Amino acid sequence: MLPADIFHRYQDLRGRDNIFVCGSDVHGTPLELEALERDIPVEKLAEQQHEKVRGVLQKFDLDFSIYSNTHSDYNRKQTHDMFLELYCNGYISEETQVLPYSEEDNRFLPDRYIEGKCPDCGGLARGDQCDDCGMLLEPEELIEPHSAISGSEDIEFRETKHLFLDLPKFKEELMQWVVENGPVPDSSLKEVKNAIENTEKRCITRDIEWGFKIPVEKVNNRIEEKSLDVPKLDSGVYDEKVLYVWFDAPIGYIGFTRELFEDSDEWKSYWDGESDIYYSIGKDNTIFHTVIWPSMLIGGSTEEMSYGLPHYEFIQQFLLAEDTKFSKSRGKGLSTEEALELCPSDYWRFYLARNLPQQHDSTFSWSDFESEINNVLNDTIGNFVNRTLSLSEKWFDSEVPFPELTQKDKEVEQKALKILDEYAESFESHDLRTGAEKVAELARLGDQYLSEEEPWNNEDRREETIHVALHLIRALGVALYPYTPQASKRIEEMLSIDIHVGEGIDEFIEPLLGNLEPGHELGEREVLFEKIEVAEMVEEYEDDDVKEEKSRNTVSFEDFQDLDIRAGKVVSIEEHPNADKLYKVKIDVGDRVLQTCAGLVNHYSIEELEGRRVIVLANLEPAMLRGEKSECMMLAAEDDDNVSLLTTNKEIKIGSEIR
Repeated sequence: MLPADIFHRYQDLRGRDNIFVCGSDVHGTPLELEALERDIPVEKLAEQQHEKVRGVLQKFDLDFSIYSNTHSDYNRKQTHDMFLELYCNGYISEETQVLPYSEEDNRFLPDRYIEGKCPDCGGLARGDQCDDCGMLLEPEELIEPHSAISGSEDIEFRETKHLFLDLPKFKEELMQWVVENGPVPDSSLKEVKNAIENTEKRCITRDIEWGFKIPVEKVNNRIEEKSLDVPKLDSGVYDEKVLYVWFDAPIGYIGFTRELFEDSDEWKSYWDGESDIYYSIGKDNTIFHTVIWPSMLIGGSTEEMSYGLPHYEFIQQFLLAEDTKFSKSRGKGLSTEEALELCPSDYWRFYLARNLPQQHDSTFSWSDFESEINNVLNDTIGNFVNRTLSLSEKWFDSEVPFPELTQKDKEVEQKALKILDEYAESFESHDLRTGAEKVAELARLGDQYLSEEEPWNNEDRREETIHVALHLIRALGVALYPYTPQASKRIEEMLSIDIHVGEGIDEFIEPLLGNLEPGHELGEREVLFEKIEVAEMVEEYEDDDVKEEKSRNTVSFEDFQDLDIRAGKVVSIEEHPNADKLYKVKIDVGDRVLQTCAGLVNHYSIEELEGRRVIVLANLEPAMLRGEKSECMMLAAEDDDNVSLLTTNKEIKIGSEIR
């Protein structure tokens, strides 16, 4: 959402008519299952979640024209309209599927309604994907499948009819659009072309209750009225199904626009192909937004309303936490809500903008975050603004001085204008990271100018230096607006100016280095940014349980995963030739036999150990113990008097991994 907000705010600076629409995607199986677990109506849970998310996004200063949710009546109407056109135009067909059915629940179990073990990693898997390894799955691939509703293992696979969107019919038009219009960045172009070439029909209905009902009667009436050569929908089959979440979710973009304009015809001017339409998405949604959604727009168009295709896709790669995907359960990264408890939104917005994963994955680290805030926001931008305004207070009673600009002063202003031109060009070429860098470059120019002119030592240069520096601050206030709107607002107040963000006034045509006439009275100076102490901040944020856990001698989950612990079997044992308390033991660990030197002489006889099943750390760094190689370790529990080797309570294949 952040790249979209930054781009939207830039359009506001340019005085361009633009709207920024978004909303909560509330349909689908996860929410319905959670509602069942909580024993509350799914509509109530959806609204609660939607309001919570909306509150957090407001705190993050996302300037939506509207933030709605996909269950709105406006989106229902738009979804039914587009389904009607797609079906009657012959782009939706009926297919038969074989899906899991639970006798106990008396229903089909789509997607997350069925759980089991992943056939690849053995972890928890749903009917569409493994939670642990991410592998995409079909329900019949699950091991030990059971109902996520009742837990019943009485599962059988039955035939059922569903509706499919015929994506291959759009291949030629999609390929032409991608090649000729350039809507995707180069880093995604190959993937998108390949997806278009290999696209297949995709199911758009589900056997669940939560979602939009299929407009069977509306479709059949149209078929009769127009004598269309398409089969009518069987109400006995499709009255009990809903449109799947992925079908109505993108339609929400249009549904939200209809809601914004209260369903007046004004909404159509933003979707009729005359407007430039930009999307900001994660790379895991690339194919959906470049193949499936454009197909729906093409197929759902009519003579009266021809929907515009995406003008450009801001496709973000992944932001990683220290080279690992963000994972709250593993202590990696923060939610937006948690982050805003630690630092103001401006700090996060600027840091993330400077590290947007535009071309490849980027990595978040606390040290980088601290450096960016302290060195760039505070020491460069904030320091330049504070020094200039402090000196204007001291020497000119907080008024813009009357200068006689020299050639050097004019050259500095020309350099500033060049940076601002490059700033604007970065936005026009969809490079938001470079735009953020140009903000920092503008502040560095001003800071360097102040340091070189030394107005504190050159009284005869004070008017010119402060005059130019104040103009640079005004330009900074404008350039910061897309990235740090709160800081931009404070600069506006400190300079007693208006930064125009409404339709019709282009701040980049207005004299960015002007509008501060000599004698103009400035506002009250305040701190723009402050330095942060990450270690102190994070420690203060952590609750007592986390602090207690970290104080223990712990290892990370990733470190634990590096341990190769297996079921093994002792295949030979003899006394160590050079140590009275050690045995020399050879252990079969499945794919090889390893040797260890074990201090078990006082606890086990050779007879007790021969053929014994044990648990073995199989990737221990080899060492020499009294002249004999030890390259693994048998795991044991120990108290003051006893040592007990660990084993399994069931017969299990030698070499099996311990998880």
